[in-house]
Amino acid sequence: MASSSTTTQTAGRTARPGLFPLGTALASLIVSAGQAAFNFPTLLVEWQKRSEMRRHLAQMDARLRADVGLTAADVRREAEKPFWIS
Repeated sequence: MASSSTTTQTAGRTARPGLFPLGTALASLIVSAGQAAFNFPTLLVEWQKRSEMRRHLAQMDARLRADVGLTAADVRREAEKPFWIS
C-alpha cells in the first residue's frame, strides 16, 4: 500500500511525485483544441448575431435608447466594439 508521501492523486489517478503530468496536460490541450474546432461554427453564428445586434443598437433613435435605459455614450461604446469581443 502506498503512502501519501510517495504518491499523489491527480484527477483520480495515482502519479509519482516530482513528475510533471505532461501527458495529462497534452491530453487537456488536445481536448480543448477539439472542442474549439467543434464549436467554431457556433462561434461564427454568435459573432454574426453580435455584429447585427450592435448595428441595430447604433441605429436606435433617442426615444428607443431611453426606453431601454441606454445613453448615446453607452450605445456608441457598445457599437464600436469588434464583433469578437463580448
